[in-house]
Amino acid sequence: MIVIFSGPSGVGKSTIINLLRSKIDFYFSISHTTRPMRDDEKDKQDYYFISEDVFKEMVSNEEFIEYERYGSFFYGTSKNEITKSDFTILDLEVNGATKLLSSNSEFVGIFVDIDDEILINRLTERGHDHQFIEERMKLASEQRKSMPKFDYVLKNIDLNTTLKEILDILYDLEKK
Repeated sequence: MIVIFSGPSGVGKSTIINLLRSKIDFYFSISHTTRPMRDDEKDKQDYYFISEDVFKEMVSNEEFIEYERYGSFFYGTSKNEITKSDFTILDLEVNGATKLLSSNSEFVGIFVDIDDEILINRLTERGHDHQFIEERMKLASEQRKSMPKFDYVLKNIDLNTTLKEILDILYDLEKK
């Protein structure tokens, strides 16, 4: 089973996925990116941090199942990453997620969202400036238009409730 988590940046996808690790066994697909590593991130754990030249070479070699330019940087999921386990979770940008969901009916899409006020606070806490936040909020508004393309849409108001909802979804999917 391949489950794709998506939604605007800052809605809690990474936190949710990290909490799921203590509840269920799955492989987390690590994406490749050309963006710089943040202080709290580790290469080959959070992302494969690579140069734009290496990324473009991987594109020409058709090594990605999906890739997107998001802001100034590229993000992509290599084909190798989704073949490592029978149960894989991906955290993807909305465009990449919708492309994969529309091309493979066996993939399950979960769109995670939060209220704008909470999203602005989270982006501010990450140290982003006003212009960046304004751009991300416009992008979030565009991304929300894709919600109908996902199998499930969850509002992450309370983390414990969201986690329980996701576990219920995953258990139901396992029964099928």
